[in-house]
Amino acid sequence: MSTKVRNHVSVSEKLKNFGITVPNGLAILPSNLATAKSIEEFRQHVESDTVRTLLRSSKIPYVEIFDDDNQPAYLQQYGFEWFGPTLFLSTGLLSQNPNVLSITLGIITNYLYDLFKGSKSSKASLNVIIQQADGSCKEVHYSGHPDGLSDIADIVKALGDK
Repeated sequence: MSTKVRNHVSVSEKLKNFGITVPNGLAILPSNLATAKSIEEFRQHVESDTVRTLLRSSKIPYVEIFDDDNQPAYLQQYGFEWFGPTLFLSTGLLSQNPNVLSITLGIITNYLYDLFKGSKSSKASLNVIIQQADGSCKEVHYSGHPDGLSDIADIVKALGDK
């Protein structure tokens, strides 16, 4: 299992530069937002659609930053690993609903348990970007067994306590 926390470019500044409305809440971002030079370069993991479906069916509100006709191109990766999307959480959302990340990660973990049929050799990766009160962003990257996804919520909570 590997979890890394690092600084991330300001999501609000990056999206504003592209003329995209900054989400206030939970959103799914392109996986290459930090490095993309144009909207055409945006890529999202195929599993972004799966996570959107899981959020909708669980009645977890999220902000869609692209309409159906303007979704970023998909990035398909093959192997016995699940490559999750990049989740974004605003400071406001975390202060209003501190459990939203834990609940979301639990839903994803349950989905992955069913997907991998409980295999102990399965692997998942997921990025979570947290916007802090000052507008700066931190990224938590997780790669490991799906059961460890819940650790991300504890890391995010610790980041908020600083």
